[in-house]
Amino acid sequence: MIEALSSYPPMDSLERQLEPHLRIHLIPQRLSQYFQPLEQHLMLYDAISSILRSGYLDRNPLSPSVIRRLSQTEDTGQRGNVHPSHSTAKSMALIGISGAGKTSSLNRILSLFPQVIVHSKYQGQDFPRYQVTHIRLEAPYDGSLKALCLQLFSAIDTLLGTQYLDRYGNGRWSTNVMIPILSRVLQNMGTGILVVDEIQHLSLFRSGGASQVLNFFTTLINTAQIPVLLVGTPKSLKVLTSEFRQARRNLSGHGGFLWDRLKKDGNWALFLSGLWQYQWTRHVEGLTQELSDVMYEETQGIPDIAVKLFAMTQVRAIVTGKERITADLIRKVAKEQFKLIRPMLDALRDGRKTQMLDYGDIAVPDVSDFLQREQNKIHVQTFVQESRKRTESRQEQIVRVKDEAIIRLQLLGISERQASELVRAVLTEQPNASDVNEVVKAAFQLSIQKKQDRRGGKVNPSEDERDLRLLVKKGKEEGMTAYEALKQAGVIRLDNWCAG
Repeated sequence: MIEALSSYPPMDSLERQLEPHLRIHLIPQRLSQYFQPLEQHLMLYDAISSILRSGYLDRNPLSPSVIRRLSQTEDTGQRGNVHPSHSTAKSMALIGISGAGKTSSLNRILSLFPQVIVHSKYQGQDFPRYQVTHIRLEAPYDGSLKALCLQLFSAIDTLLGTQYLDRYGNGRWSTNVMIPILSRVLQNMGTGILVVDEIQHLSLFRSGGASQVLNFFTTLINTAQIPVLLVGTPKSLKVLTSEFRQARRNLSGHGGFLWDRLKKDGNWALFLSGLWQYQWTRHVEGLTQELSDVMYEETQGIPDIAVKLFAMTQVRAIVTGKERITADLIRKVAKEQFKLIRPMLDALRDGRKTQMLDYGDIAVPDVSDFLQREQNKIHVQTFVQESRKRTESRQEQIVRVKDEAIIRLQLLGISERQASELVRAVLTEQPNASDVNEVVKAAFQLSIQKKQDRRGGKVNPSEDERDLRLLVKKGKEEGMTAYEALKQAGVIRLDNWCAG
C-alpha cells in the first residue's frame, strides 16, 4: 500500500550540470510530483476502503429488498419528495488546514479504486450495468443546493456519457425535484462513496444554505444508502458541528479525521528527508539538524508550504549563483515570499488554533509567480553576459583584422606607421568591417588618394613603381603571368602566413 501511494519523481545527478534556466523549470515540475505516504495517509485509506465496501453490504442489486427500495425511491422522486429511511451507510469528515495535503491525498487514495466498472454478469445472471465506485466534487462557493445538484449531474455525465445536466439543468426543475432524482440515479449506478471537498464554502451562504445542503447529504446517506466524505478546512467545523444532523455519527468511528500540521517527529523527518534528495543546485547540501529546524520553523510542518519553500530556495540559490542551500537563504526566501501567510503561521507557531478558524484558507504562495520573476533575472543576466561576450569578441576581431591588414600593406611597400594610420582611418569609416581583404583594398586606395591630393592631380602609374598595375603590365610585356610578375616583384610571399 505504501508503494502504491508513493510518488518519487525521477532525478538524475547530471541534471545539476544543466544551464540555470533549464534547472529552475525542472525544480517545481518534479517536486510537485513528490508524495511521501505517512501514518495519517494509511489510516485515511483504511477508513475510505472500509466505508466504501461496507456501504455496498445492504445494496445487492438483485436483492428483493433493494429492488423494492429503488421502486419506492422512484415513486417518491416523481412526487418531488423523499422520506429518508434508516441507513447503515456511514459518512465521514476530513478536516485539515490548507496545505496539509487533503486533496492530493484523496486523489491518490481514490485512484487506487477503479472509478467505473462495467458489469455484464452477476452470479450467473445477465447484468449489463455500470458501477461508479466514487465521485468527487467541490462544494459551490455560494453554498447553493441547486448548484451542488448540477455539479453532480455534470460529474455523472462526464463519467458515463449521459445527458442528465442537459435534461435537468434548465430552470423548470426545482431543487426539491432534483434531490430524489439524484438519489435514484446514484443508487442505480452503484455509487460507492461521494466525496465533497471544500465544504467550508457552504458557510458563505447567507440564507440558510449550509443547513439545506448538509441535510441533502443526510438524505443521500439515508435514502441512497451512499457513504459521504466531507472535506474542508477548520472553518468548516462551525458548519459541521452546528448544522449537520449526523455530526455525531460523522465524527465517530471512522468519521473523525482532523489533520493538523505535521508534528516535529518521525513523520516530519521522513517527509523532509525524502524531499531533500531532490536538489538541482551544483552543490548538494546534506540535511542537517539546523536545516531541518529552519524548514520546520518557517513552514510550521505544513507539507505543501515546505515543498514550495524548498523549491523557491533552490531557484534563488541558482539565480544568485550561490548554488547551495543554506539556513540563511531559507529564512530570507520565506521572509520575502510568505508575507501574506505570516499571520497564520504565527498563529500556528503560538498555538492559537482558535484564531485559525478566522483565517479560513491559507493562501499558499504560487511558485509559478516566483519562478517567473526569477526567470526574468536569469534572462537579464544571460543578456548581459552575451552582450559582454559579443563586445569582447568584436574587439578581438577588430585587433586581428587591423594587425593582418597592416602586415599586408607593408608587403605592398607601405611603411608600418603609414599602414597603421590608413587601417585606423578605414576602420573608423567602416566600424563593422570584418573582411581583411576589403580593409586592405580600402586602405591601399586611400593611400593612392592621399598621394594624389598631395600632388594636386592624378598619379601617373608609370611614376609609381609600387603600383600593382604597372608591375603586372611590365610582367606581361616580358611574357609572365600576373602571379609570376607580382611574385618576382616581392609582393607575393610564399611563407606560412600567406599560405594559411
